[in-house]
Amino acid sequence: MDSKSAFVKRFGDLVALLRVDPGNDAAQDLALSAAAAAVETEAVEIEAGIQWSVIPDELTLKGRLLARQVEHVRIAAGAEAHELLALARALSHDLVPIPSSPNIHVEMVEILVPPPRGPSGAPGGVPAPRPVQPRKDTERRSWDERRRPGRAHYRGIERRRSAERRVSGERRLYLIKGQQADIARLHDSLVRSARALAWEAVLAAALTLVRLAPQVPAIDRRSFGIRVRRAIPRGAVESLVDLAEQDTAIRERAAEVLRWIGPEAAEVLLDRLSAGEAIGVRGFYYDVLGAMPGVYPLVVSLVASPHLHEIRHGAALLGRLGHPDGIQELVPLMTHGDETVRVAGVRAIGEIHEGSAAEPLRQALHHPDPRTRAAAAEAITVWREGALALLLVAALDSERDSGAWQALVTGLGRLGTMESCAALAGVALTRRGLLRRQGYSVSQRLAAVEGLGLAGSPTARATLERLARDAEGVVAYAADHVLRAGRQRAG
Repeated sequence: MDSKSAFVKRFGDLVALLRVDPGNDAAQDLALSAAAAAVETEAVEIEAGIQWSVIPDELTLKGRLLARQVEHVRIAAGAEAHELLALARALSHDLVPIPSSPNIHVEMVEILVPPPRGPSGAPGGVPAPRPVQPRKDTERRSWDERRRPGRAHYRGIERRRSAERRVSGERRLYLIKGQQADIARLHDSLVRSARALAWEAVLAAALTLVRLAPQVPAIDRRSFGIRVRRAIPRGAVESLVDLAEQDTAIRERAAEVLRWIGPEAAEVLLDRLSAGEAIGVRGFYYDVLGAMPGVYPLVVSLVASPHLHEIRHGAALLGRLGHPDGIQELVPLMTHGDETVRVAGVRAIGEIHEGSAAEPLRQALHHPDPRTRAAAAEAITVWREGALALLLVAALDSERDSGAWQALVTGLGRLGTMESCAALAGVALTRRGLLRRQGYSVSQRLAAVEGLGLAGSPTARATLERLARDAEGVVAYAADHVLRAGRQRAG
């Protein structure tokens, strides 16, 4: 294959990739390298062939040259890769101007436009205003019936075509040009505010750009993101975090911007979590980082830290991220020597609903430490909306620690399912006596009634009504009191 054929093939592949698969960087780099190698020692000239009777495929190189009204391209030997990439990007787009460079010369098709005619029909005069005609009885308005009939007629590539109306239509062109002007204005404001250390103005401009990002054409969205992120260096990110720490009213807006910035903002927040407990702002950090799926590798490194507070932060963030692989990182924490680390690990496992957390939670419910068992009860309550609630019911008879037993009752009450309500009703109705040592004390029975009051579900209310009617003594009184309190809140 000669150098011209190789260049046409590889450069055409690059243009097609930029048009239909702009995110495939690896394939684009290969095509660009091959195209640059083809013209390294020999010049290449390509003619679009405007007078062809057969129009080539739209994704071929000549098809794109025809679509962009390019007549001739002359590429000198030794053309730089960045020059070829700029030309390829322009050919893949429908609106970007076709560039020329020291090594690339582009000749456009000359479009002959007749001169404007005056009122008398002679060329060169000022066109007479068009009379507004009455609306014709048709479904679509004609040009004369438009609200702005004097607006210029677009010709060439800017004139909309049937298959590309939303891409190259006149209204689309106006929207894109207006959007580009807004982006340029906001970017300038962002840069000026950052230089002036006006961080509230930086936040306002950055938030507007972030919310504008989904409206940017897909082919320009990547470069838009790179440009905006470069305008917010690490120092500005740290100042935005400082601003959010001091003012709770702007934390939600700051979180939206920080999540969009991505890894650099995540590094700033993780550094601050590593510095200590971050009391008061820890929840804000968790909310931002917990919505960044790309920070999972950084969070895993915290779990392996020798510092207890970093392990707790890492466990909490793994729970927020909900990544299934996080379970295997959290299971070893259940045997950690520090109680707070075990509790943080068990609670985080309960928040990961996509992984195999059932067996670790069951083991934690039988841990020798009562606080770990209580944390397991809380985690089972939230894991998959109480799919393991029967484990809590089975543990009611064997649990001897008052704190852990209360956690079991509270978890069953918050679930409010038919099974959990039946188990709590059984506790409330089974009293301990001289001849029945397997029953429950008065305080435990009253705790079961209070647990039923936590649910607020129809099943829980029906169970309370049955206890108020069928139970005896303080249990019936407590059930009736909980019902009346619920009616007052509802009313």
